[in-house]
Amino acid sequence: MQYSTHLLRHLRFTIGQNIHRRRAEQKMPLKKLSRLSGVSELLLDHYELGKNEISLDELLKIAWALNVDASTLFGNLL
Repeated sequence: MQYSTHLLRHLRFTIGQNIHRRRAEQKMPLKKLSRLSGVSELLLDHYELGKNEISLDELLKIAWALNVDASTLFGNLL
């Protein structure tokens, strides 16, 4: 199955917004999320802005660091 570029861009943006929202709710600086997840601050920033696609491995690391289920980061897309 092939997905449209628009759909993938929307998915990337939604996941990024949800990472940012969860981090803000916990008052967690980007630096701390980076340390806990093992994902660089620059890459986290790009994920939050929807600039980069996120791998499943890194999504799971970020979810673990935020203490949320990975599906939470997909929001209402699932």
